[in-house]
Amino acid sequence: MKTNHFFITLFLISVFVLPQTVAADAPHTVLEKHTASVHNVAFSADGNMLASQSGDGTVNIWNPNTQKLLRTLNTKDGGGIAFSPDGNVLASGALADKVVNLWNPNTTEHLNSFKGHESGVNQVVFSPDGSVLASGSWDGKVRLWHPETGELLRVLPTDKLSGLAFSADGSLLANGSWDGGLVKVWNPETGQLLHTLKPAVQEVFDVAFSPDGHILASAGWGGIDLWAADTGEHLLSFPREQGRFLLCVAFSPDGRLLACGKDNKTISLWDVDKGILLHTLRGHTGDSRDGDTAYVQDVAFSPDGRLLASAGGDKTVRLWEITPPEEILPPRFPVGLTGPNVKTWTEDFNDGTLDSWTKREHQRERVKWETKNGRLRVRTQPFSNGRLNLNNQLAHATNYTLDFTAFPINAPQLRVKLKVHSTDNANAGIYIGRRPDSLFDKQFQHAYLFANHTLGNPDSWGHGGAPQLGLNLKEIDVVFDRGHFYLYSDGEFIVDFRASSMLRINYVGIAVFPKKSLDEAAVTLDSFEISGPSVSTVRIPKDEPDDKVEDKPIEIEGVWVEDFRDGKLDSWIEDEQPPEDKRDTWQAKNGLLDVWIQPFPHHALIQTYQLEFTGFPIKAEKLRVRVDVLEAHNANVGILIGQRDLNGFLHRRTYKILHKSIWGPIAFPGPNPEGRYENLKDIEIVFDNGHFELLSEGEHILEFDEPNLPFVDCLGIVAYTTEVPLAHFVMDNFIVSESTAPLPNSLNVRAKDKAATLWGELKRQ
Repeated sequence: MKTNHFFITLFLISVFVLPQTVAADAPHTVLEKHTASVHNVAFSADGNMLASQSGDGTVNIWNPNTQKLLRTLNTKDGGGIAFSPDGNVLASGALADKVVNLWNPNTTEHLNSFKGHESGVNQVVFSPDGSVLASGSWDGKVRLWHPETGELLRVLPTDKLSGLAFSADGSLLANGSWDGGLVKVWNPETGQLLHTLKPAVQEVFDVAFSPDGHILASAGWGGIDLWAADTGEHLLSFPREQGRFLLCVAFSPDGRLLACGKDNKTISLWDVDKGILLHTLRGHTGDSRDGDTAYVQDVAFSPDGRLLASAGGDKTVRLWEITPPEEILPPRFPVGLTGPNVKTWTEDFNDGTLDSWTKREHQRERVKWETKNGRLRVRTQPFSNGRLNLNNQLAHATNYTLDFTAFPINAPQLRVKLKVHSTDNANAGIYIGRRPDSLFDKQFQHAYLFANHTLGNPDSWGHGGAPQLGLNLKEIDVVFDRGHFYLYSDGEFIVDFRASSMLRINYVGIAVFPKKSLDEAAVTLDSFEISGPSVSTVRIPKDEPDDKVEDKPIEIEGVWVEDFRDGKLDSWIEDEQPPEDKRDTWQAKNGLLDVWIQPFPHHALIQTYQLEFTGFPIKAEKLRVRVDVLEAHNANVGILIGQRDLNGFLHRRTYKILHKSIWGPIAFPGPNPEGRYENLKDIEIVFDNGHFELLSEGEHILEFDEPNLPFVDCLGIVAYTTEVPLAHFVMDNFIVSESTAPLPNSLNVRAKDKAATLWGELKRQ
């Protein structure tokens, strides 16, 4: 595999729409003279010859303009090919003979053989001026030869090679290693090792320098990394493709495009500057179950940049036409996000709180955070749990996500900015969209993530349309306009796309993804800003750290809010389960009620298990109840509401209105509504003299009448599960309110002591 350095122009981004075509959707030409897998391709400097090396022991020389086979070299076997800069010499590696062979590509004459490697030679490359020929072998050595005399100039000790490339001026030589997963950068004149780079992949299969020599690309098992060639600084990683062999990379002659061949018969075309996946080329065939028959083994650009050649395990060479360039024009900025009607919320990270958040999700005990000196610092502890985020493309090597969520917004237009000061073993960014079904394992199911290294819907990519990006941004600026997303950074337009199913957003936050779950991760953020015509300027009640929370519920006129903070359930007199049946553990902490239900180990049959937190002191003709279910696993969770029967059995005259279904009372004749729902995130019940209405996120779901319930005196939280699996649920925001004149002894609770007194009075009636 080799890299050629020439010049090309490329169509990237048109007004408003990310381009879907930068190359033909089908190959321009298929060259089919080989009888085994094609391993390498190389263009001559004048573009009049294309060489292809195959496992059948031949190197074919083609005219890429006429697609004619000019001549064939019988090399017995092969391990890499390269044209000299003047096109008069073709070098080929020999695997069995362990030598480097030189040929005249115009006559097929064998010119010379260089011996010295102790194993097969799989890499050959000429320096830009033609004065040095480098060869790499599985013996872990790079040998530098004088191509005319055959003199061995230098030996560089490294690992088992897979990729070898000179920089454009010949001052650097880089090699990859599939054995150690490293990239090494050398001074070929002195033999000095300048840099040892460790990509975030298990194995490295190829390396390539950009034509200007400033960027070094490495491809391996799972991803592509870009490095500063002179310093070895990691510039960015393209989105990871876990389990995928990315076998070869090549820069376009102007350095704006990077082509990558894979083990799934496809070729990815990336914009280097913006890290955008522009197109995927499909045309090679082969059975992915049969080893390298499905592999794209090598790619190379023609000197004029209008053709891309690819070598396939399907015994073919395919030529792809590249689209001519066009001017990149930034889109017009949405009118509704400019002018005096636009309001701005700025989170200054100064006072020890997060003013813009109503709650903080998924932190548990593994995250520490502080706001100080205008910055938010977040540090995560090591964490690994194979059940979490298994389908999350951003989290194959990361099983933990920190979210700061729930900024109160519901807007057709919005602008969000985040400045990232630094990251350590983590990516940080903005997510924006619609609230998901579950914040436990599908945090981003209905949202897009704009992070310093990637963009998209990282759970299932269910919305589609989002480009794949590999970025290393310090400033992330997202503009949303009625289903249209725009990404800017430091005032520069990067990319835009449409999400037609998302015309409004009500979900904005910051996300932190540790890159390795077994290591600590840290992020420091400088600022967070939300602006738009519907942004509120009213300060939101602060979510205080635990040591600042007073031991009492939130008190609002006519409303009871169970705060789930102080380790107690202020609105409940007891957990109803008798001791012999008690299988649950729970805690009220950080504003959440977190409940685990253990399985019954001694029962053979699967039966229904019911957990209730009951007994809110209530007797009312009119009532509104709301609960937010954040997580529910092996459990159906919701609100229990109704009347206790005369014998004290709770479930004879009650409804269970749950996040997945509604269950009516057993003993009541007449209507018994049944409903099955997807996962409702919040459940809101309005009761009015026997009339029930169910709402979720403010939207009407259903309503029905229950004439046998003119009032309710039984209210609680209920969860149903089966005995065998472990069950778990998390909820917050249990709110009870009454907006009409109460019955005697009905809801008018302002403090815990009143709740207990009122309950005692009701029990004596």
